[in-house]
Amino acid sequence: MADLRDFTGKNRKFTGTIGERISTGTTGERDVATFGAGTLRFNSTVNLLEYYTGTLWKSIDAPPSITAFNINALGNVTSAVLPATSSILSIEIIGSLFSSGCTVQFLGNGGGDVNPLTTTFGSASSVTVTVNSNSFSNTYEPYDIKLTNPSGLSAQLDNCINFDSVPVFATAAGTLGTIFDAGRSAFSLSPATATDADGNTITYTLTAGSLPTGLSLNASTGAISGTASAVGSNTTSTFTITASTTVLGQTVTNSRQFSITVNAPVTETFTTAGSFTFNVPSGISSVRVLAVAGGGGGGGNIAGGGGAGGMVEHATFPVTPGGTVVGSVGSGGTAGQARNSGGVNSRGQNTTFGAITAIGGGGGGGGGSSGEGPADVQGGAPGGSGGGQNGYPDSNGSPGSATQGPSGGGTGFGFAGGSGKTTHGSGGGGGAGGVGQPSPGGSTSGVGGVGRQNDINGTNHYWAGGGGGANYSSNTSAAGGLGGGGGGGANPEGTAGAGGGSALNAGASGTQLPTSSSSASGGAGGLNTGGGGGGGSHDQNAGGAGGRGIVIVKY
Repeated sequence: MADLRDFTGKNRKFTGTIGERISTGTTGERDVATFGAGTLRFNSTVNLLEYYTGTLWKSIDAPPSITAFNINALGNVTSAVLPATSSILSIEIIGSLFSSGCTVQFLGNGGGDVNPLTTTFGSASSVTVTVNSNSFSNTYEPYDIKLTNPSGLSAQLDNCINFDSVPVFATAAGTLGTIFDAGRSAFSLSPATATDADGNTITYTLTAGSLPTGLSLNASTGAISGTASAVGSNTTSTFTITASTTVLGQTVTNSRQFSITVNAPVTETFTTAGSFTFNVPSGISSVRVLAVAGGGGGGGNIAGGGGAGGMVEHATFPVTPGGTVVGSVGSGGTAGQARNSGGVNSRGQNTTFGAITAIGGGGGGGGGSSGEGPADVQGGAPGGSGGGQNGYPDSNGSPGSATQGPSGGGTGFGFAGGSGKTTHGSGGGGGAGGVGQPSPGGSTSGVGGVGRQNDINGTNHYWAGGGGGANYSSNTSAAGGLGGGGGGGANPEGTAGAGGGSALNAGASGTQLPTSSSSASGGAGGLNTGGGGGGGSHDQNAGGAGGRGIVIVKY
């Protein structure tokens, strides 16, 4: 018997705005025997239309979409890094057209898929899952989030989750370098740096041991800086630096042990007259230098003291690690022998160290010859420090000026000699720390100029003192300046000047004539101090030789 439906409803036109009613039933109420393939119904169990293909039921659904996700309620994001620790994370997946019963999966790149511990359907726009962050791996990042509705339709947010990487140190364990004494305030060491594959901010902390005193760690860069304190012996400090990143409140760390050695000062001293070569140790890029030129010799016959050798100090003289620096040590000027001997004839020799030049001290002015005329007088000569003016009557001589200035980037020191009196009072030679004293009048001579203090060799010595002027008759000759200046000589009735002390080697005191037929001389400048020689007394007595110079290098 034919079914009425075979004859009615053909090409029927549906009208109205309400819609058409279709059969509704649960999944258990499906009936394929009655109608078979092509049957259309609404499944109230899954709340979706479905149709029968002849072999299976297929749901009719719109695909869901994922727009963002929110980890531990910290805010919606489209990408994130999960902490590399064992922690349970709550991840809310946000989107549209989610269905109850949907499933979520985190798809790894090339494998390593992660299934949630729990899945909770909240609404068509929110599904929350929990996962253990340790289920993820750097091997399979970045991960995709895939949500699949019961209809089989799915949504996917690609390449949105990475697994936090442990910071990796770029600096090898062990020594970060050696700080030499000369570079304690300007050292350059490898920073204890690390990298993070996820671009997370790295924080550096000192977690064991200690840095050398005076140094500190930059928490943001891993750089170590400051001014290391001086040490009495080579000292190695061992310490551990930890690099850490924080993700979602979880901190990941990596630690490495390093060391820094601070070296005690090393001093090399060059004292022999003539050229020398300084071999720069490996790792040294600057040195501290003291260069003192040879002192000027004292003049003869009521003569002025010799000027001290010029002095140059350089705290950070640049050198090439493993290279060489050529230098020379200047000899002291010769002693003035005759009545008019001294001045330019008794100038000390220059001392050099690379680009540094310390200028030799000027000789002390000598007295007149038997003619006793102005043309026979040698005035105090210019030099690193100037020689003192003689004290002979009718003298046209003058005190020597100081010519030492900055050299090779270092600071130069030198002062002029003192003036003499035509009443037999001679002037002292200039020193590195002060002018030579003028004759105070009468037959009294001037004291040598004071030297300059410098502690490069471990003791705060005076260096480069001026020579003392010589007296006439019964007066006391002047002392040499502190820093190796020689004292003036004396007649039988007078008293010789003392040598200048407080130096590496004190200047010699002048000698006194025991009888009128004997000879006496000014005291020599201290050896390797650059001290000026003392002036010679009346009548034809010689001055003292200038002290040899010196170069001291400290690193």
